[in-house]
Amino acid sequence: MSHLPRTTGHSLGRLASLMLAGGLLGAVPAVAQAQQPPAATVTTPSGETAGQPPASGDTGIAPQETTHVRTPPADLQNLVEESDQRSRITNRRLELLEERLNAAPAKKEGPTLTVDDYSFQIKGADGLNSIRFFLLLQADQRWFLNDGALSDKADTFLIRKIRPGFGGTLFGFTDYRVSPDFAGSTTVLFDAYLDFHPFSWLRLRLGKFKTALGLERLQNDAYLEFNERALTQNLTPQRDVGAELWGDVAGGILRYNLGIFNGAADNSNPDVDTNHAKDFVGRVLVQPFKTESLKELGSLGFHFAASIGNRFGTPTSAQLPTYKSNGQSNIFSYLAPTSGDIPAGTPFAHLRQTRLNGAIFYYYGGFGIFGEYVRSRQEIQKSNTVVTVANWAAHGTLSYAINAKNSWDGASPLTVFDPTKRTWGALQLSVRYNYLKIDNDVFGDATDLANHPQLADPTKSIRSAQGGAVGAIWIPSNTVRFAVNYEQTHFKGGALGANKTEADRKTENVIIARGQVNF
Repeated sequence: MSHLPRTTGHSLGRLASLMLAGGLLGAVPAVAQAQQPPAATVTTPSGETAGQPPASGDTGIAPQETTHVRTPPADLQNLVEESDQRSRITNRRLELLEERLNAAPAKKEGPTLTVDDYSFQIKGADGLNSIRFFLLLQADQRWFLNDGALSDKADTFLIRKIRPGFGGTLFGFTDYRVSPDFAGSTTVLFDAYLDFHPFSWLRLRLGKFKTALGLERLQNDAYLEFNERALTQNLTPQRDVGAELWGDVAGGILRYNLGIFNGAADNSNPDVDTNHAKDFVGRVLVQPFKTESLKELGSLGFHFAASIGNRFGTPTSAQLPTYKSNGQSNIFSYLAPTSGDIPAGTPFAHLRQTRLNGAIFYYYGGFGIFGEYVRSRQEIQKSNTVVTVANWAAHGTLSYAINAKNSWDGASPLTVFDPTKRTWGALQLSVRYNYLKIDNDVFGDATDLANHPQLADPTKSIRSAQGGAVGAIWIPSNTVRFAVNYEQTHFKGGALGANKTEADRKTENVIIARGQVNF
């Protein structure tokens, strides 16, 4: 056999093997990307590629055959390892970022604005501080019927109350409130106080506010059954300045009030004390149904309050009250220096005044009943004589609210006015009887003026007043109310008759219509 053909065939076989290997190496990256194992090449010791026909002149029979698996090149292996390392680093960075996000404090929210039926409120993100803005606006129309000279003068439209104000909470345990009144083209401060409440059973209120005398007086001005309070209001202060401890015990079953105040005359609203003496006021309110097991029985309350203090008036600063009718006409006042032909001397409050006040209420569903009694006892001096005067008043009110829950805090409609849903709000109907009695000693004894001096003129000030009222209030929502009342009050004394003798003041018949916005 010739050696030339064999040598040539052997060289061609090696060349074919090199070309095939080069093609396979070029395809390795694509195969690796598809995650397929690298191709295996089988060669013979002669260098011929397995599976290829033997070269010309070659028998194709090798003395020995051995199979080898080609591994990826070193640079491809490094690339895979580098990619794996980068993947691990990326995953770790993501884990660290997630840990940082979880460990970082939550982003603080800003203040929130809340608008409801009662106020506009801005509250801090921590919920500990807030400020509320509110307004009570009452627009009235009053008609006095068959009252002679009063009818033309008193029939009027008027703004009864316009009380914008603000209040809220500081640090989670201090409430505050400021509320002036601008009705009647005057500015009068009604409420301005701080209320510290570290515990529900222990609160401290400082400033100007309602004292605990007069349960009807303590009711919110916006949620009364009638447009004007009963005659009992004449014997309690409107507001006073002082300090009061109060709180709720046993979940509100018992509420107590203990306060010290400058001292205010009946039906007055002073800002400062005119003498060094102070008034002490105490109250307890028991509501036995304020428990989980009894609340279904309604709301029952027993109120008892009392006050004691000294007055040091003078003939020029008498510190004596003026009383008003339900139609807000002046019906009683003590003699004053400008009273004209009055007996010598001007009366003024002197030394002790005490007040007693008891009340009861019960509300169940739409039904409500409320009764109250007030007695005011005051020592009054005229010249060198001191007279002890005891005036008293009482009232009883019966009410029923349709489509509303009735309560001492006012009737609240179950559904608000919405014609599209055929809901019309609530309707409250009320009836009331009230009485005011002036002590007979106020008018003196003409046969013994030295010991029983005259303190009031019976031809200008009444001896008593009694009357009844009926009322209806349409309540579209807690924000808006429309009310109309009819009041009839009979008087004894208070007018000048023939020959300058005492006569009864003409019966007051008044219709009071009111539109109210309160939020």
